[in-house]
Order: sequence, then C-alpha cells, then structure tokens
Amino acid sequence: MFALPPWLLIFPILGALVLFHELGHFITAKMFGIKVLEFGFGFPPKLFGITFRGTLYSVNLIPLGGFVRMLGEEDPTDPQSFARQAVGKRMIVLAAGSAMNMLLPVIIFTILFALPHETLLGGSVIVTSVAPSSPAQEARLRAGDVIVSVDGEPVTSPSELIDLAKDKGGQPLVLNVRKASGVTGLSTSPEFATTQTVSVTPRTDPPRLKVVEEVTDPQTQVSFADASRYDSTLEVGDTMTQGAIGVMIGLTNAKFGMTTEPVWTAMISAVKTIWSVLSFTWSGIADGISTGTNPGIAGPVGIAQATGEIVEERGFSQVYQMAAILSISLGVLNMLPIPALDGGRFLFVVIEWVRRGKRVSPKKEGLVHLVGFAVLIGLILVITFFDILKVASGESFLR
Repeated sequence: MFALPPWLLIFPILGALVLFHELGHFITAKMFGIKVLEFGFGFPPKLFGITFRGTLYSVNLIPLGGFVRMLGEEDPTDPQSFARQAVGKRMIVLAAGSAMNMLLPVIIFTILFALPHETLLGGSVIVTSVAPSSPAQEARLRAGDVIVSVDGEPVTSPSELIDLAKDKGGQPLVLNVRKASGVTGLSTSPEFATTQTVSVTPRTDPPRLKVVEEVTDPQTQVSFADASRYDSTLEVGDTMTQGAIGVMIGLTNAKFGMTTEPVWTAMISAVKTIWSVLSFTWSGIADGISTGTNPGIAGPVGIAQATGEIVEERGFSQVYQMAAILSISLGVLNMLPIPALDGGRFLFVVIEWVRRGKRVSPKKEGLVHLVGFAVLIGLILVITFFDILKVASGESFLR
C-alpha cells in the first residue's frame, strides 16, 4: 500500500495554524466594524470565492494557511478603514492573531489531559553521572545514588528535582539519598542500602567549561577525561554544560498508568504546560545568544523533518502536541517587534500612541516593513540551508 512520507503532515499543520491566526484578525476586525475586503484560505492564485456582506471569502491554490485583507491598512481616509480606528482597537486586531495561536494550545492540551492518557505515576530518580567541581561532587553524590526526597518531600520524577533546584538557587537543599553500592557492578537491594542525608546548594549560574586535553584555566576549562566521565558524548573543543546541582539524572522503576482529568483541572494543566514551553524556549534563546550557538531554531525544512521523525519514532498521536507547541511559537514570533510581522506593526501603533496621535508616514512605515520582510526572508533561507545540511548528514532534529 502506498504511504505518503510523514513529513508532509507539516503542510496541513502549518496551514491550520496560520488560518487560525488569521481568524483572530478577522473576528476582531469585524467586531470593530473594520471593512474586511477578503478572507482567504490558502495563498493566491485564487481558485474561487464567494462575496458575503462585503467580504470576499476565497479559496486559493497554495493551501498554507490564509490571510485577511482589510480596507485602508495604511490609509485612514475611509471611516471603515483599519488605519482610521482608535489606537486601542488597532492594537487588539494586531494582537488577536497571536492570541488565537496561544488559545489553540490551551484547547489541544486540555483535550489531551481530559482524555485517557498514559501518565508517569512514580519512580526512582537516580544519579547517572556527577560533574567535576560541582555542588553534587562536594556533597559526595555519585553515579547510582537514588534521590529519595528533597527537603522532606518525596521526589518521583527528574522534572521535580530540576524544578526544585531552579526554584531554590543559592539556597541549601537537604537530599535524602539511597547510596549506590561501593563495589562496581554490584547492585544493592533497597532494604539493605545505606541511606544518607546530604546538603547541596544549587548554583544560579552553572559554569560552561571548554573541553580541553590539558587544563590551563580551571574557571573556563575542563579536562577531556573529567568531561567524558560526566558526559561520554563530549569531545575536545565541545562545551560542557551542567545544571544547578551538577548531576545527570534518570528514572528507574518507573510506573505508568492511564489517567484522566476533569476539564477544569485539565485546563490548568494545559496552561502550566504552555508556561513550561515558554520558559524552556526563552531559556534556550537566552542561552543561544550568550554562547553564540543555535538554540534549536529550525526553518520550514527542519520543522518538516522533525514532524516526520516524531511520527516515525513516537506515533501519530504526538503530532497534536507538536502542533500545540508550533502554535505557541507562531504566536510568540508574530508579536516580536520585527518589521513585517504583527509585532512590528504593533510597535508603530505604540509609537503613534506615545507621540499622542502623530503617525509615522505610511511611506516610511511601508519601507521599514519591506526591508524587514527582505531580511526575514534572507534569514529563513540561511536557516533552511543549514537545515538541509543537517538532513543530508542524517542528524536528528529531535536531539
């Protein structure tokens, strides 16, 4: 039986996300009495369209989302034009697309949490390696130790320990640890294992050390021998990163079960999940800026490849989660103050408000958006070039 490549799923996914984004602009424009000339599904050339109450609803050949064309986007002559509206109304219309992109993940994750889904019920958090000169090493933690509790609270997943270490940076944490066997290769039954209480103080700014053959500056370098014991994938010239405590952790004796949540708690879980995605994304971007490395940004080719990998490795059900995360990314990206994006246009409205109604001339604003659009396309092409190189080398986009 003929099967389409799974990466092709990115086209309907992105198409739906962009269309949902444009729907936000459309609804708020109509709500404020702004004349919408066209609400298009897909991008031209146009296949056919129907005019209803002054708006052309068109279906176009390229099915990659949609667009909203409003009257007088830069010309305030007509009372129903976008540019004629009050500053507040224009801000709402411009932000509505991103707001819809943030609303969609809430809906998706709420449904996923409300439906029966496999959930981690518990397990044992185990130390797999310890970074040199870290708080964990100073506390004499070692590979094989099991962290039972933190400040008296049981810890049953790695994420719980990570969150506690982040929240209490600079403050001592009391760990109850079931110590590993002192003999290599000899496992210890829990009932006979030694339990110790140790104190570690998570760092607020963990070091980033260059892996070298011979250390000349311990503040910025780490030997290859020490680095490889912490992370066997590191090579000379790489940068060794570590967390607040300085351990790599895993999960043993994991227990999973099917659970469901009431809609109201599922919605709270959805919002928490979205906040975690935003926090993780911001941390990655900040880390990339500080180190001059790619924080994981991918272009259309990379996103398509990642979609295919998700379907092949984790199943089609995971596509819904990816769609939700892409929607968050689309919403955030569009509100950045970049010319040609909603955030760039929003910035010009803010400038008008600060100047007490004095607009930047449409000609100047249009030129800024044109230049911004050209730069944006250039950036996408550069990212796509590196994505293609990554695909050609067989490197995964999920790791």
